[in-house]
Amino acid sequence: MSASPTHRVSSGERINSAETTGHLQKTLREKGIRLTRQRRVILEVMDTAEQHLDVDQILERAQKMDPAVHLVTVYRTIDLLKKKA
Repeated sequence: MSASPTHRVSSGERINSAETTGHLQKTLREKGIRLTRQRRVILEVMDTAEQHLDVDQILERAQKMDPAVHLVTVYRTIDLLKKKA
């Protein structure tokens, strides 16, 4: 099986494809921040939200896409956005 630029997670949603890469991912990538799979999932949730989400809502949505996302990763990603974005 060949590697593809699109990573599929268990929910079948595409992460880091040209269509779904949002503003937050682009901003962090331009600043040289490493985008782990969990960070990409969290940023995807935040980029596609139609309203402000609290930490628990972000975690719940992110875990539907990737069960490996943990609450501490959500907090660290938000902190990273505050400092770098």
